[in-house]
Amino acid sequence: MFGNPVSVHPTPKEPEMKGVLIAVALLAASGQSSAPGVSSDMECSHYVAMKADGQTAMVDSMRSRLPMASKMPSSHEMAKTVWARCKEHPRMMVHDAMNKEMPH
Repeated sequence: MFGNPVSVHPTPKEPEMKGVLIAVALLAASGQSSAPGVSSDMECSHYVAMKADGQTAMVDSMRSRLPMASKMPSSHEMAKTVWARCKEHPRMMVHDAMNKEMPH
């Protein structure tokens, strides 16, 4: 009578985005205000394995907390730059890769 029920399956991006959102929520709940808390435990090898949307979301979350964000390239451009540095240094931490790209 009602046909087949609609099946709701997560898209391939949903688990990745949930991980980023959980990291951001944990950072907010911890009361920390510094961006490195989002990715301080993430090695570049994990960042490189993420899809571009997840990388951009992570960089956007990190840079949105920085006072110098207006002087930085867009989150999309920063994500690509951080990806390139991480690709060369897979054992580096993501926040270290991002810090090397920040204007001084």
